[in-house]
Amino acid sequence: MYLSRVRFTRQGIRNQCRRGVTADLFREHQMIWSLFDNAPDQQRDFLYRREDKPGEPPFYYLLSARHPVEGNDSLTVETKLFAPQLQEGDHLQFQLRVNAVVTRKVDDHSKRRIRRDIIEAAIDEYRKSDPRGESWPPPSVIHHEATRNWLQKQGEKHGFQPSDCLVSNHQFHKLRKPGDANKRQFTSLDIQGSLTIIEATTFLTMLQQGLGRSKAFGCGLMLIRRA
Repeated sequence: MYLSRVRFTRQGIRNQCRRGVTADLFREHQMIWSLFDNAPDQQRDFLYRREDKPGEPPFYYLLSARHPVEGNDSLTVETKLFAPQLQEGDHLQFQLRVNAVVTRKVDDHSKRRIRRDIIEAAIDEYRKSDPRGESWPPPSVIHHEATRNWLQKQGEKHGFQPSDCLVSNHQFHKLRKPGDANKRQFTSLDIQGSLTIIEATTFLTMLQQGLGRSKAFGCGLMLIRRA
C-alpha cells in the first residue's frame, strides 16, 4: 500500500477554478482516478480524503494499492510506502470522513431494505417515543450517541475498540455522472478520536478497504497516528 499527498500546482489551481473540479464530486473522483495507469476494466483500489484549510487550496490524502503517477501540470504527488507496524494493544488517534448508514426493513411483510444515515436513524427512534421532540436531547448529543454506537459495531467487526470520538461536519452531498439522468446522494460525517487495536491483521485490512459507503467519493479513509 502507498500513502500519498496530492496538491494542486499553480496551474492546477487556475484549471480547477475554471473547470469547477473541486465543486463537483464526480469530477474530483475522475481527477483522483487519473493519477493511475488504469486498464479498461480496472477496479477501484484506493481511498482518498479531501482536506480544506481556510485561505488555501484543497489537497488530498490518497491510500492506494498501486503507486500513483508522479503528477502533471495540475497536480504534484508525494508518495511513501504505507506499512505501519501495528500490534494488539496499540493506542491510536484517528480521523475519519465516513458515509455511515444502517440498513432497515421497509416493513414486516417485505424483504426490501433501505439504508438510513445513522443520524437520521437515531432521530427516527426519538420520534417514535416523542413525535413533538419535547424530550429530545440536543442535536450534538444525538450525533455523538449515533456515531459512538456505529463505531462500536464497526470496531467489533474490524478489530478495534473506540474509546472516544468528536463528531462534526454532517453534510449532504449530491452528484450526477455526466450523461446519467440519475442523481446520487449521500451524507458524510467527520469523526476524530482514539482507539485501541484488538486484532492487528483485521484492523490493517480495514485500513486498506475503508469504512462505510461512498468510498469512491472521498469517504472511508481512516487516518491514524500514535496516541
